[in-house]
Amino acid sequence: MVNNTTIFSDVFSAWEQWNITEFAEQRECVLSLQRNMNEVNGTLASVMAYHIQQANVLLGAPHLMPGPTGETNELYAAGRGVVLIIVESEDAQASIAAIAQITAALIAGNGVIVSSNNTTFNQLLVSAVERSQLPSQLVHIVPLEEANAFIDLDVRVVGLVGSEDTLWQVNHQLASRTSAIGLLVSETDLTSMPTSHDPNLVLKFITERTRTINITAVGGNATLLELGS
Repeated sequence: MVNNTTIFSDVFSAWEQWNITEFAEQRECVLSLQRNMNEVNGTLASVMAYHIQQANVLLGAPHLMPGPTGETNELYAAGRGVVLIIVESEDAQASIAAIAQITAALIAGNGVIVSSNNTTFNQLLVSAVERSQLPSQLVHIVPLEEANAFIDLDVRVVGLVGSEDTLWQVNHQLASRTSAIGLLVSETDLTSMPTSHDPNLVLKFITERTRTINITAVGGNATLLELGS
């Protein structure tokens, strides 16, 4: 049996390459997953399509920022690392909430570990992933009871589909870690599902980066340079 550390390492290794893949290619890979899901569950596929489209709007191109000395400054997004999605409930609404977070996490550039005992949902996801263009090892499914162990393995985001009590417990465990600060994304209201319907959900799974290109001269605007005395 593969242990948790090995699973985490496999997902992390897959993420390192996935995170430097161009967004357009990432989108096509996640779209292939969505098409596979559409063959077996149209409802889940429509949720995926919505978040893929929103990610395309929000992350599809870098945002140009001011360049006061003539340089080009671009703001772009990258994945945060390995994301753990915990799915406590086994009803249809929980599956919708889970696929929303999984889709957002993947297209934001993360590796994903899904901790769930929902056999039906797990089988649908495995089938869709195996036939998709996603890199091998980028998505893993583990039993629900393994969730706590993975939180301690430096996952960078925890997505929870569950109760308020579990939300408190996970938040406390994240705060007690000595590793990097982890972000918690939660869906505890499976009636209205505000997180799953959030058009900006993908932004919860990214980290912002900037890229500077000097296009006027080395170091910026040549008029600001002084040579000699």
